[in-house]
Amino acid sequence: MSSNHLVVNSAIAQGLDVIGDRWSLLILRDAFMGRRRFEEFRRYTGASKATLTRRLSALIEQGLMVKRSTSPSSTRQEYCLSAKGAGLFPVSLLAWRWEHEWLGDVSNSLPNELIHRCCQLPIAPQAVCGECEQAFSLDEIRLSAVAVQSIQHIEEIKSLSGQRRVRSPHISEHADLRLAGISDLIGDRWTLLILISAFFGAKRYEAFAKQLNIASNILSSRLNLLVDNAVLQRHSYQESPPRDEYKLTAKGLSLFPIVIAMRQWAVEWEADANAVAGLVHSGCDALLSIKVKCGGCGEIVGRQDIEYVPPRDNEK
Repeated sequence: MSSNHLVVNSAIAQGLDVIGDRWSLLILRDAFMGRRRFEEFRRYTGASKATLTRRLSALIEQGLMVKRSTSPSSTRQEYCLSAKGAGLFPVSLLAWRWEHEWLGDVSNSLPNELIHRCCQLPIAPQAVCGECEQAFSLDEIRLSAVAVQSIQHIEEIKSLSGQRRVRSPHISEHADLRLAGISDLIGDRWTLLILISAFFGAKRYEAFAKQLNIASNILSSRLNLLVDNAVLQRHSYQESPPRDEYKLTAKGLSLFPIVIAMRQWAVEWEADANAVAGLVHSGCDALLSIKVKCGGCGEIVGRQDIEYVPPRDNEK
């Protein structure tokens, strides 16, 4: 069994399927910002009423959100993060920084400024190893040597979630476009799995196809998406017949902490721990558990430590 199947397998794919959806990521973004009402989610995600209803129902069914009355005497409902949903906080912070650094103002909406309440400085979120609290790079991460139980081939992924994901052609004038850019890249289960495979050595079309057992049309479209967005760069390695390989760019490598944080969440909340291999940080030889540090004071950041400052347009 290939070691890569311990990095990406059906157990992890099933976990990523819960959050590997653009609308779900935007709903979670809003929930972390304190939005709780249906109309707030609809206004700022730009989702249609039907789409939003389906995604909220799915997030509740999967245990990421809970629905409750705003007060004992009220019939109004609100949607709040569960402990499982709150576990995606590191992903949310890292995604905010990635979009701020790589996409800038392309969304025509300045991202929120994040203030760390402990030091009152703007946060520049930094992914660190939870054990040594030091930053890490891709080449410092390896598979653990711990024996794991035999797992099923990733072909099961193809049967997971037959839900057809349709992008809305209409964007509300009030839609909050912050993190919309990165959600287009990682808000798709197949794209996430391709990125994880690329991080751990897959370069050629055949390698992705074999490891992920992905349909050729889906693989081609996702690879083209990643190339078009400068996350992967296509290189020819054979002329006859023509063959290409796909290498991570600096922009693609910068997604590593975010994608691995999503994998970590899937392992912790969705997958059988015996069915996946741990990732080890070579810097301290401990199993990698990603945490987020404040770039200002160097302290680990918790969800309650953040103050969200509205953009200049005051969210319209």
